[in-house]
Amino acid sequence: MKLEPDQLLLLQSLIPKHRGVFSTYDLANLLSANSSVALSRKLKPFLKAGLLHPFCRGYYVADNFSLEWLSQRLSPGSALSFGTVLAKKGLIGNIPQKTVYAIKIGKTRIYQSRLGNIVHFGYASPAAGRRHWFGYADWEGGILSADTEKAFLDTLYFYQSGNKFSFNIYSDIAVEKLDSRKIENYLKKYKNPKFIVFVKGVLHGYHSV
Repeated sequence: MKLEPDQLLLLQSLIPKHRGVFSTYDLANLLSANSSVALSRKLKPFLKAGLLHPFCRGYYVADNFSLEWLSQRLSPGSALSFGTVLAKKGLIGNIPQKTVYAIKIGKTRIYQSRLGNIVHFGYASPAAGRRHWFGYADWEGGILSADTEKAFLDTLYFYQSGNKFSFNIYSDIAVEKLDSRKIENYLKKYKNPKFIVFVKGVLHGYHSV
C-alpha cells in the first residue's frame, strides 16, 4: 500500500498538536481504518518511511515526540515527579537520557523502548495513594507535575520502600534550594514517624533508618 499524499500532509499537520504521540485510536480515526487489520495495513507505509515508530502497545510516535506527553497519555492520572522534576528545577544533575519518571496510584509500571523509557512508580495501596496525593498542581502544557518539594518527598518515600534511583539521595540533591516551610507542612500529611525522621535526616545531612 502506497503512502497517500493527503494522509501524509494530514499526519504532518497533526504532529505538533499531538506532540508526536498517537494512540491506535487516534490513527484509526486519522486513516479511516475500521478494524485492527485495516489499521495495520494502512500504517505500514508510515512505518516503512520512518514517519512513525512503535513505542509500546497501543502507541506510535513521530520523530522528536514528547516523552513527557506520552507518559501522561499512558497514565492520564499520573504526575511527573522524582528525578524528572528535581533535574528540571536544578536540584540534581541530569537523569538518564530519554527517561521520564512519574507517580500514580496503582501498580508500578515501566515502559522501555529504544526511543526512551517511562517509569511510573505507583502507590500499591489506593488509600495511601489518595492520602499522599497532593502537591501536583503545576500543569505544564497539560502535563501534571509535582512541585519541587513534593518531588523530593516522593523520591524519599519510594526510596525508603526499596526503589533505587540514578542519583545519591544523601549527597546529590541540593536540599538548600527546597522551601523548608512547605516541606514541614507537607510532612504533616504523612503518618509514618520513621519516614518523617528519615526526611529530616536527609535535609540535615545525616543518615537515618
